[in-house]
Amino acid sequence: MNIVNLDSYFKTVRGYDYEDRLFRNLGASLVLATARSEDEIVQASRGCEVILVEHADTPVTKGVIDRLDDCRLIAKYAVGFDNVDVAAATARGIIVCHAPNFCAEEVSDHAVALLLALARRVVQFNNHVRQGGWFDLQVEPPLRRTKHRVLGLVGFGRIARLVARKLKPFGVKILAYDPFLDPRSAEVEGATLVSLERLFADSDFVSVHTPLTEETRHFICARLLALMKPTSFIVNTSRGPVIDEEALIQTLREKRIAGAALDVTEVEPLPASNPLRGLDNVILTPHQAATSVESLVDVRATIAASVEAFCKGYWPEFVVNRDVKPSRPLRSWQEFAQTKDRLARLDDAGQLVDLH
Repeated sequence: MNIVNLDSYFKTVRGYDYEDRLFRNLGASLVLATARSEDEIVQASRGCEVILVEHADTPVTKGVIDRLDDCRLIAKYAVGFDNVDVAAATARGIIVCHAPNFCAEEVSDHAVALLLALARRVVQFNNHVRQGGWFDLQVEPPLRRTKHRVLGLVGFGRIARLVARKLKPFGVKILAYDPFLDPRSAEVEGATLVSLERLFADSDFVSVHTPLTEETRHFICARLLALMKPTSFIVNTSRGPVIDEEALIQTLREKRIAGAALDVTEVEPLPASNPLRGLDNVILTPHQAATSVESLVDVRATIAASVEAFCKGYWPEFVVNRDVKPSRPLRSWQEFAQTKDRLARLDDAGQLVDLH
């Protein structure tokens, strides 16, 4: 069996020796590719039953999937899988799996850090002092105490709930919008479910935690941004296209909100000409919210275990398209998880068990 990694993102970060040894133990071979276009992806995937995807912008589209004659599993090294056409994969009997437990701690930490940096103007103060200033920076709007202010969470999944728990000790009131959630589930976390309009109108801080789908693309639009207070801030650590970037830029230019902090943008890397780079009420980080030594270990372990399970005739752990009909019968993940001869696993210290 051949396994291809389409975009080899971690080659310079940690290499692929572990995956190579694991797959060899399974009687498979790993091919590392740097495919970017649809034609390159199809070419790199020929003869490969398993496809690994790391980049958020690698286009595993319907046009690609319809030409994948050998593929039986697509595994995404991430929580989000918006760049994979899941419906097309399902129609072809291809399983799509991902790593939903990956980086929840890191992304929630990053969202909290960005929010507090906005609230306390950390970046503005830092830049001012480095340019020779001291007490002479006029901050508008003026600094406000964080306690008793309102945090609005757009989406209330795993990461948003961690943000709520981490900011609750600061004394903030927490609102949440999630059309798929029972109000009682939010109440357990100390949050109140409200309409999207009320969340944007009442919140001092809006933190975005919704996946990117056709329904959520430009979900946060000019209409919602216009509801925000001139003293409020918005943070996005989910996906760039969830926010209408042109509308956000116009809102920030006109100082209709106090500021924004973005780890993600509509186009990545952010073009040098993008106006966001020149706005002094914006904090930008380069899509690194998910990154830590520990999170990279976690995602590698999850995907490695999913591939091992599939190669041995079991379902992967986190299947996106549960209604898919695979090309061969598969036993349950739970059965695989209990097997004693599993190769992909973590030791007591949370490190990948080395394979010789």
